[in-house]
Amino acid sequence: MLSPLMISQKDDELLGVANRADAMGVLAVWSRRARDLVPHLSAQTHEVRGFQMLVEAYRLWESFEAEHPRYAGRLEDFFLLVEQVFARTAGAQDGGWPLPGSRRVMRQHGGAVWVSVVDPDWHLLDAQKANGVWGLYRGSAQRAGLLSEDTRRLSEATLKAATRAPGLGLRAQNALFKMAARAMEGESVRYSPARTAPLAADVYRTFREVPLAAHLREALIERHALNRALARRLVGVAHLEHRTFLTQAAEALPEHREAILGVVRCENLLGIVESIFMWLCACNGQILAAAVAELPVDLAALEDARAGFARSGNYAGETALARYTRLHECLETSTKMALTRSVLELHRRVNEERGRAPWVWEEAGVVRSDVEVGRPRARELEVGVVWRNSYYLNALHSITNQLAGLLDG
Repeated sequence: MLSPLMISQKDDELLGVANRADAMGVLAVWSRRARDLVPHLSAQTHEVRGFQMLVEAYRLWESFEAEHPRYAGRLEDFFLLVEQVFARTAGAQDGGWPLPGSRRVMRQHGGAVWVSVVDPDWHLLDAQKANGVWGLYRGSAQRAGLLSEDTRRLSEATLKAATRAPGLGLRAQNALFKMAARAMEGESVRYSPARTAPLAADVYRTFREVPLAAHLREALIERHALNRALARRLVGVAHLEHRTFLTQAAEALPEHREAILGVVRCENLLGIVESIFMWLCACNGQILAAAVAELPVDLAALEDARAGFARSGNYAGETALARYTRLHECLETSTKMALTRSVLELHRRVNEERGRAPWVWEEAGVVRSDVEVGRPRARELEVGVVWRNSYYLNALHSITNQLAGLLDG
């Protein structure tokens, strides 16, 4: 296992802003490579307790729907309520909620709280279904085999595991079902998250202890050989520096070397292209020729990265293949001016496909931009140094170490 000291902090900054828009359209490209490493997780699924809550909600729904057939098919509404109960409980007991909706949870905790299907004031987020655990975790859960193909039920194996290790006991379950039935009728229902209440006590225990931890590790990590090997190397790593980690992994795992190096070759090009784009955004109002003259890019190294990009792997899927092909064939490395204009053109074409205006463009020889960004540092334009995209390794790192703490601690 790697020592935490082998993962340096300095290059964490090269990852860029986590929530920035995909202005160059590279998400479809790098996410395809990411699936070679991390087949199930996404950038948002970094909390194992999100998966525990999801599975427990589905387990409870099996019983609730059978007992209350008049609400059949309203799984989404039931899930909203379960998510609110878990969030209100964790917020009251821990002083925080590590999943989406934490701001609203903490703003509303401390006094009387309600759960509701119909009143958005008691939802955890605007558009809670889309932006909460329901919207963010189901896809990963389905890919990992926790849910059925249509995501409407637990898989057979997960239902068995959840039945053997339920979160809520019968008394707490009955209390939840009474609340849920009232809420399904359109009522906002008062909820006490005090740990002395049977429902809150079981909810909190389920959330903290994660009774399905072993099953989740098997589903999310163990069933995929490379994912499993990378996860083992991530245990105990304090600061994930992606390039160092993957370069070392490629040497240590020769059977997976080409898959790992495919990711490195992909990012060698994508990271630089995105940095050039950000440089141009920061040059708003400058003469293009002057901006280009200052651009600290090694064209020979960039051409090598473009050639390596051609050997980075297969890009299945219409969007991924189209954008991979365009990046490889349309990026010009002959001169800095040709390079700059090709980046502007690549950006224009992505936004044309999306029906959006570009962030940055050339107008009468002047750079124009409608966004404000800081100019990238020189090392962010250095091939073999910059790393901007996560390849879902951040989520794997987080989930792996949470599970290690629960199962191996």
